Amino acid sequence: MIGVLDAAFVGLAVGAALLLSSSLYGVLVVVSSWFTRRRTSLGVPSEAAPRVAALVVAHDEERVIRDSVRSLGAQRYREGRLTVFVVADRCSDRTAELAATEGATVLRRDSGVPGKPQAIAFAVARIAEHGDFDAVAIFDADNHVEPDFVARVAERLASGERAVQGFVDAKNPGASWVAASSALGYWGIAGTVAGPKERLLLSTPPMGTGFCLRLEDARRLFARTESVTDDLELSALLALDGIRVAYEPRARLLDEKPRALGTALVQRHRWMRGRWDVASRYVGKLVFGALPPGAARGDRLRRIDVALALLSPSLSFAAVGLAGIAALELVLANVADGMGLPERPLPSPGVLLGAALIVYLVPLVGLVRFRPSAVVWLGALLQPLYLAFSAPLAVLGFFTRDDRAWNRTHKGSPPGSP
Repeated sequence: MIGVLDAAFVGLAVGAALLLSSSLYGVLVVVSSWFTRRRTSLGVPSEAAPRVAALVVAHDEERVIRDSVRSLGAQRYREGRLTVFVVADRCSDRTAELAATEGATVLRRDSGVPGKPQAIAFAVARIAEHGDFDAVAIFDADNHVEPDFVARVAERLASGERAVQGFVDAKNPGASWVAASSALGYWGIAGTVAGPKERLLLSTPPMGTGFCLRLEDARRLFARTESVTDDLELSALLALDGIRVAYEPRARLLDEKPRALGTALVQRHRWMRGRWDVASRYVGKLVFGALPPGAARGDRLRRIDVALALLSPSLSFAAVGLAGIAALELVLANVADGMGLPERPLPSPGVLLGAALIVYLVPLVGLVRFRPSAVVWLGALLQPLYLAFSAPLAVLGFFTRDDRAWNRTHKGSPPGSP
């Protein structure tokens, strides 16, 4: 029994140290960005506007595909410089038909390995054969893209960026406490990850949608992605290739969040599997890629940052983890005290709870500018519960990281729904 307790205390101490270290790095990124001058984008003359292929990835999305295609067709962008494509990936419904009636060029994929990265690779290769494009922008079928999205991203491309991530906002934050929790997480990413890293000239993490990449880079890199979290794998590949991912908050789209807890957990399990898969294959490459003295300083910093991002939980998740460790410490300390065992040299539960509160508040402070409704703020009270469900999924994801089966997230909320 004593041996088991000792192992448990060691495990808690290691877990607390890792979460505190990752949280400290995340907070330092945020604080450092406050002292960095914000970069601004300049307008680009229309004759310099890149030719963009807007690609919507769809698998049986007949309920949402029309709004996505319409919003892209309504972009305020130079005529003739934007073409909307939809890759109908093994669709058994009317997705392809409805997309075509809205003016999209449909690329049918009726065979091959299931999964979003495979569908993107297929479509990008076809787009490159279809016409003369400078860049491809990736969207999900449930997205509603604001009219200036492509123009804003194109400004960054024309100014020399090779990869740009837009602002992924929530379409339905008030639909349920689960949707509210997910929306809070995405707003937290915008405020504590994407924005600060843009100001520090680090790489913003690709979000899987609202992402634009030079076509030649897209052809090369998407052909190499195979993880169920293609955005994470792409972040590693881009860093290794010396390509920075810029963040353009003025390019905004609305993305539907899961309403039901079961749907959200299936999605998060896929994310956890993919994160461990990508981390196991790329962290070493990123670290060693940052060591050669001949590499540019910015590339080296970005490789280390991406490696840390692959291994680190979000600040909100880390806060919940620290609170959980503090609670377990109290339980084990009472057990040890009842057995007459000496105290273990561990961080006190009070210290861990204080750190957890500070770390949890950092993302919440930045949420004010997104003007969440009262319902969404109420969801913030339940977000720790939502994140707590992710803890066992993170452990399960480690042991199932080699499973690359794609789990679809069902969509269907109408545009502008609560």
